[in-house]
Amino acid sequence: MSLRPKRITDFDGTVASFLTTVRVLYEARLQPLPLSSGPASQAHQQPGPTLFMDPFQQVYDLCTAYPKPLDARLFNAISAMLVSLAVLAKERILLCNDIVVAYSQEWITFRTASRYLDAICEYLNKITAMKITPSPLNNNSLSSASAHGAARRLASASRTGSVSAASPPVFERQKIAALAFLVWKTYVLVDIKRNHNNRLLAQIFHSVHHDRQGTPFVEASAIVTSVESFVEVNEYQPQHLSFYIDEFEKQYLEATRLYYLKESNKWISTLCISDFLKKVSQTLSEEDARNFRFCHPTSHKKVLRESENQCIASHKSRIYSEFETMLLNESFDDAKLAYLLILRIPDGITPILQIMQSHIMNLGKDVVDRLKSSAQKEPREFIQALIDLYGNFREKCSEYFNNDALFGEALDKAFRKVVNESYESAAQNFPELLSRFCDGLLKKNAKVSLTESEVEEKLNQVVILFSFLNEKDIFQKFYSRLLAKRLIYGLSVSDDLELSVIAGLKVCHREKVNIKPNIFQSFCGFEYTQKLQRMFTDVTLSSESNKEFLVGMDRQGISLGVEFSIMVLTAGSWPLTGSAVRLQLPEKLEHCVSRFTNFYMNKHSGRKLTWMYHLCKADVRLTYLDKKYELNISLQQLVLLLLFNDALTLKVSVIAELAQIDVADVHKLLKPLLDLEILRCGGNTSEPQAEVSVNLKFSNKRTKLKISAIAQSESVSHESEVTRQAVDEDRKLFLQATIVRIMKSRRVIQHNQLVPEVIEHARSRFVPNIAHIKKSIEQLIDKGYMERSKDRKDQYTYLA
Repeated sequence: MSLRPKRITDFDGTVASFLTTVRVLYEARLQPLPLSSGPASQAHQQPGPTLFMDPFQQVYDLCTAYPKPLDARLFNAISAMLVSLAVLAKERILLCNDIVVAYSQEWITFRTASRYLDAICEYLNKITAMKITPSPLNNNSLSSASAHGAARRLASASRTGSVSAASPPVFERQKIAALAFLVWKTYVLVDIKRNHNNRLLAQIFHSVHHDRQGTPFVEASAIVTSVESFVEVNEYQPQHLSFYIDEFEKQYLEATRLYYLKESNKWISTLCISDFLKKVSQTLSEEDARNFRFCHPTSHKKVLRESENQCIASHKSRIYSEFETMLLNESFDDAKLAYLLILRIPDGITPILQIMQSHIMNLGKDVVDRLKSSAQKEPREFIQALIDLYGNFREKCSEYFNNDALFGEALDKAFRKVVNESYESAAQNFPELLSRFCDGLLKKNAKVSLTESEVEEKLNQVVILFSFLNEKDIFQKFYSRLLAKRLIYGLSVSDDLELSVIAGLKVCHREKVNIKPNIFQSFCGFEYTQKLQRMFTDVTLSSESNKEFLVGMDRQGISLGVEFSIMVLTAGSWPLTGSAVRLQLPEKLEHCVSRFTNFYMNKHSGRKLTWMYHLCKADVRLTYLDKKYELNISLQQLVLLLLFNDALTLKVSVIAELAQIDVADVHKLLKPLLDLEILRCGGNTSEPQAEVSVNLKFSNKRTKLKISAIAQSESVSHESEVTRQAVDEDRKLFLQATIVRIMKSRRVIQHNQLVPEVIEHARSRFVPNIAHIKKSIEQLIDKGYMERSKDRKDQYTYLA
């Protein structure tokens, strides 16, 4: 190849030779060229390597010719040839019935040849790039409508192999590949649309319709190539997808809308909801795969969105109405399918969540209505039913709804309403029932035997319900009192479990829900858990004190005569009901109490012991019968029974006088003993003159009997009332302390700012009543902690 500039004397001949060689590339599909170099190839004028090198030389010679380069004339000649080739290709396409297949074949040949031509004209492209100046107009557009006429005039001449230079089409200078694609777009795609009823797109859409019906009409590869051409012809334009969007995508979206509008209406009217959901799910899956085959990636979301709008959004009201039926019938496979489909449309999930929440609330209320009456006596079945309901739907959310956090939130909202609003006094009753359920788990029970791991698992479940309580302080109060009883009477199933619940040493495994490891501290605060911890400390110290006391008695050679054990409880840490009662102890017990009091005072000077006889228990043996019986009774009942060691029959008034107990209390204490027939009474024990005697013929299948007494443990209703009164008092103090803290930090604050801030501070413990907040404010004003501003009556000022 020579790089010296040459004088071109025969431009037409040189260009004709160049174009003849180039045409071989464009006509290669129509006339396949043999690879061998025999006579046949010479007959076809098959160009060898030297001949294919000539176009590069010819382009270079024409572009560097002197005295004047001929690059502009060469560009125009190439333009005219490309127009003629495009027109001929279009006519061949229109002659075929399978226009999509014919078009794809013609486009592949034209595209491939044009890229080869672009490589041959690389030097011309460089010259063009240096001469092109930026223009506000579209540099790649056809210069005028006359180019269409020029292309038509060239069509007849191109069939004979000659190129007329008289009136060639005029294009702005540009890269040869860009020129070729522009010519194809203008003289093939646009012309078929305007002058031939858009046959190409019509057959593409017809083929896609058949593909959706499951009966492919045209090879998929032909459709893919045809659609890709809408993008490729604009490859060198600034907005290379604009032609594809305007000419193909918009019409394809409309065709998709009309197809699925018709089909989805047919499905919803002829299929049951289950089959409809399956059909839609399968169809959208197939449509998604079809998009990846036929459409440009930028169209995938748009086409799928249009399909979803017609198949799902247009029928969402029917899906919503059927979703509730699915839940009622426990058709969770269908519910899962509905969820996955509704999830595809914007904001479609919200009604589903509301339906789910309402359904769970109704189920929870059914449990409440069914078991509420029996729960006051025994809450185990009631609370367990709610725990099971929550666990069931938690599993359903995980299994069928992809563990969606929104479904978990709906579940939590539903249960928050169940435990706080399912009936009028739910917010006050649920905390008590839940605390009693915990008591049943943590207390030794012969009827229910659970392993420690099972108890721990149930406690984890209890914490979930506990987190939904609005009135958490009620639970705290009941729990602490029940814990006190378990510790005093040694009824805890495991001290480790008790401590883990209080100190938060065990982790609550609650999937996808934020529950902090520290069970009570996270909700109740450190001060509350510290009080409970002190109770365990007292139990430990009491055990040590008992050992020291007994060792001291042995050293002094003193025999107590009874097995004596005490618990020293720190005042203020133990939420005990009732107060110290008047009781005349037997001599042996009085002797033990006196000895221990002296021991304790010598060890801890300045302290005062108040004996809580109503909390004491005693084990006593009946030795007057052939069979030995052992009774577990209260200390007060023991005092009454010991009186019968001196006389087999006593009047009620005598019993009351000797024990220093009121007659009414004697009646309550004797009733369990009379019911068990250990004692007998000829009349009513509420009458002072009634005589009570020992039953010398007493018999029972069991040798160990636990006898409860009404006087020893208050009735559940009375204890609940006392506990609630304590809660009310605690709330008053809490509100006042909260207001003082806020005032101390703010110094001056308006009423409308103070009230919401107090509510926010109290929310973790309970939901305060605004009237109680106002009352607390008035009390603090009376106490001199704050005052109303002189300028504004709705503003408060802190008084240091």
